[in-house]
Amino acid sequence: MDKILNDLEIGHAAHLLPIDEVAASAGIAAEHLEHYGAYIAKVTPSATAAVSEQPPAKYIVITAVTPTPLGEGKTTTSIGLAQGLSMLGHRSMLSLRQPSLGPTFGIKGGAAGAGYSQVVPMEAVNLHLTSDFHAVTSAHNLLAAMVDNHLHHGNELDIDPRTIAWRRVLDVNDRALRNIVVGLGERMDGVPRQGGFDITAASEVMVILSLSTSLQDLRQRLGRIVVGYTYAGRPGSTSPPRAR
Repeated sequence: MDKILNDLEIGHAAHLLPIDEVAASAGIAAEHLEHYGAYIAKVTPSATAAVSEQPPAKYIVITAVTPTPLGEGKTTTSIGLAQGLSMLGHRSMLSLRQPSLGPTFGIKGGAAGAGYSQVVPMEAVNLHLTSDFHAVTSAHNLLAAMVDNHLHHGNELDIDPRTIAWRRVLDVNDRALRNIVVGLGERMDGVPRQGGFDITAASEVMVILSLSTSLQDLRQRLGRIVVGYTYAGRPGSTSPPRAR
């Protein structure tokens, strides 16, 4: 009886094509790729103009699937569908969200699919891929640090610490950090207040990154973030106050 391979063994047994060949099969030249090793790359914005003459593709959206207890759901179904279309001779391309490390280390596992319907290299896909999650985490927590630093240095904007809604984020499932108190310790350690951590995938910065249509749009959206409210009830945003 043949041994039943687990997901990792199946992934390791797969023959990986260089990412340039994968991109070429989709009509994307290597000059429009930002490489992360031999098998992973980002597609640069310049590719949009390069493929503008190609006829528009058809979309199949997997919107909701009730997963199994171990997590096989939308991702595994989507990967299997893309593979099936390819076997039928269609030039298919699959778009998935980047996996979060939180579920990866939980019972659900990663978001690279499963069995023979998975994206490879599985470990690289599940363990932060191109580090976008880390960048979002750093940007989000930088703003959190700026808010607490502002309180420490006199609170010129008159923000009510009880209304601060900008929590910190971390890409780990850690229930002990959901509700915490920051600023404890000596006088130089900040202003004590209640806070907490959410998972990075739920970060408002992540949502803004997903919705932004350009770098300028990204900057404008980041500048409209409301971190809390003043004692007078006015929203306190990331935009600097205008000179009067």
